[in-house]
Amino acid sequence: MEKIDAILADRGVTDCSSSTGDSSGGSETSTSTSTGTSTGASSSAESTTSGGGTSGTSSGSESTGPSEPVCGDGVVEGDETCDDGNATPGDGCQECARDSIIFITSEVYQGFALGGLYGADQRCQSLAAKAGLQRFLTFKAWLSTPSMSVADRLLHSRGRYVLVNGLVVAQDWEALTSGTIETTITVDEKSQTQDTRAWTGTLASGEPAAGSEFCEDWDDDSGLLKFGGTGLSVNTDAAWSFFENGPCDSEFRLYCVEQ
Repeated sequence: MEKIDAILADRGVTDCSSSTGDSSGGSETSTSTSTGTSTGASSSAESTTSGGGTSGTSSGSESTGPSEPVCGDGVVEGDETCDDGNATPGDGCQECARDSIIFITSEVYQGFALGGLYGADQRCQSLAAKAGLQRFLTFKAWLSTPSMSVADRLLHSRGRYVLVNGLVVAQDWEALTSGTIETTITVDEKSQTQDTRAWTGTLASGEPAAGSEFCEDWDDDSGLLKFGGTGLSVNTDAAWSFFENGPCDSEFRLYCVEQ
């Protein structure tokens, strides 16, 4: 109040007009004092907000959001599956994605009796478990139906795809689906060689093979006299995934991929 009195004494009350335009001295003094104080507080708040005070800090925090995972900091976080803190090639951790095992099954199956995609995945997981492979519950079959492609149901890893014996099949998902792989997928879950055909119904790109009957989605006796797409495990070109259709009562293997 002393400061206000000093200002009024120095400048007079006529410098601050009433917002209502009232010309009376008492109203003018009262209004001026009220207006000046109110305006000053409002301006101060606006200044604090626009000047990077409390509101500015809050806004900054909201726009920043949670920090993104940093590959190479030695901490596994976000979508990282590994982070060994280095960029050493061939050590099992590439771009913070661990190697994924891919194998051909040691067992053979008739195409119409796989139990669909779910049943095929279960077969992969069962064989991986019996062989003592880590994370065996994550394995899925490289198998498509007309409505569900391998590209849609399998993880697109940034890491390498390797055989049980450590040989590299592809450097990442893009390489795996490029049409050419580095090593034939002829090693099963027990590290034994199986150079035969595998049920896939899938092109090397990961998409369903056009013209394949998919043995009635790999789960129907009515598919007994039909055909399903197969791949050649001894090939490193696109035929590794799709070579030709085979009778659904034939017994072929599966490719299984760790997720």
